[in-house]
Amino acid sequence: MRYLILILSTCFLGGSALAQPDTGKPDFPVMQDYAWGFPIVVQEESSFYSVRLPLDVNRSVTDPDLRDAGVYNADGVAVPRVFQPASDDVEQIERSRQLPFVPLLNSSEAVDNEDIQLLFERRGDYAKLELSTDEASGQPAERSLRYYIVDTREIDEAIEALDLFWTQVETGFIGQVTVEGSDDLRTWNALGTASVADLNEQSTSIVQRRVQLSKTTSDYLRLSWNELPEDWRLAEINGVYTLGVPGIIRETIELAQSDIDAADGGRIFSLDGTPKIDRLRIVLPETNTVIAANIYLWSESQHRWYSVMQGTWHHIGRGDNVVESGAEKIARARSSRIKVVVTHGRPDAEMKLEIGWRPDTLLFLAQGPAPYTLATGRAADATEGYPQQRTYGVGSIASLAAGDGQASVATLGSRYSLGGTGQLSIDESTDWRTVILWLGLVLGVAFVGFMATRILRETRDRDTTGKSSVQ
Repeated sequence: MRYLILILSTCFLGGSALAQPDTGKPDFPVMQDYAWGFPIVVQEESSFYSVRLPLDVNRSVTDPDLRDAGVYNADGVAVPRVFQPASDDVEQIERSRQLPFVPLLNSSEAVDNEDIQLLFERRGDYAKLELSTDEASGQPAERSLRYYIVDTREIDEAIEALDLFWTQVETGFIGQVTVEGSDDLRTWNALGTASVADLNEQSTSIVQRRVQLSKTTSDYLRLSWNELPEDWRLAEINGVYTLGVPGIIRETIELAQSDIDAADGGRIFSLDGTPKIDRLRIVLPETNTVIAANIYLWSESQHRWYSVMQGTWHHIGRGDNVVESGAEKIARARSSRIKVVVTHGRPDAEMKLEIGWRPDTLLFLAQGPAPYTLATGRAADATEGYPQQRTYGVGSIASLAAGDGQASVATLGSRYSLGGTGQLSIDESTDWRTVILWLGLVLGVAFVGFMATRILRETRDRDTTGKSSVQ
């Protein structure tokens, strides 16, 4: 029995030694355990606050999902917080509607705007638009297209753009279209000017139809143009408007190349943070450049590149008229690096990469005294199961936020150092206390094995001796 007690005592002491916490450091991280601090500036008292996060916050954590970050009050106590990425709901629903229009011809004598008479008649699905002028009787010798007059009264929403569709022309072109608005066909206000194009460059078809406008509810639009072929004629005009969530915040950043992938020659652009990217655009500074390319994002969890887009990008100019590729949507994803692999066109073409995203939002409860601080960046959080996220990532704050959405708005001040950049990596130096404890446990287990073997041998010897005596 005394051997058994000794064995159990050895195991208990070894296990207790390993389970004993380091009393010199609290179980929950203190604010100085994090690399960076951001002062939170509040304008009014509230039970909880909402903070739109700048890119600097994404660049100040070790976890792409911001799990190694917390909010502390003036007493240095962590308070409930939750990080909310922008919802995956559609931001805006784009709608377009075909608009009635008429050409306005000019002659050798100019036609005054006051002489324009526009007749619009609608019967059910049938619409009739007529335009006439008080010109003198008789047909002039030559008449050419001067303007297009467009009637927009059938659209209640503000028009944000026009999509122009023209009949086929013999040669490619880049030209400029100007749009003005009016409610009385007499006074016209400028709404927008844009380049339109229809050409083939390096075996690539480039068509630019859209003319972006200042939002307008004008009853009539007037289109004029220059540097377009004489046989250019419009066949259809669509008014573009959007329905969606108001007040959407978007941010963009333009990056220069930071590295190159030796495996495929891809150009790597480093964001140094992981916002949820949903827009990409290749910017080509040199005029008359066309490239085809594949774009890849770096998977933070799988440590590999994966394709998100294949397409063609261009920057074409004729005189003062320029057409460029716009931003393209991609499935929203967090990534700190983007790679562009040119598959056609000039492989050495100068380029930059424009990245767009909707910022994350921080919600936190106002527990304890102000001021509050957002602490970010602690590699040890991962090995400890992300205590901030595990303790405060879900629960009351999320329920409160979903309930009435009346959080007061707060902002972040400039980043400053808390525990320093050493907190962004785990100290790999030898922890002698842990080594000694483990060594003690191993020796204890070895001792237990030795004692168990000895007990079994003694028991077997007694049994053998007893049997011999009986015989």
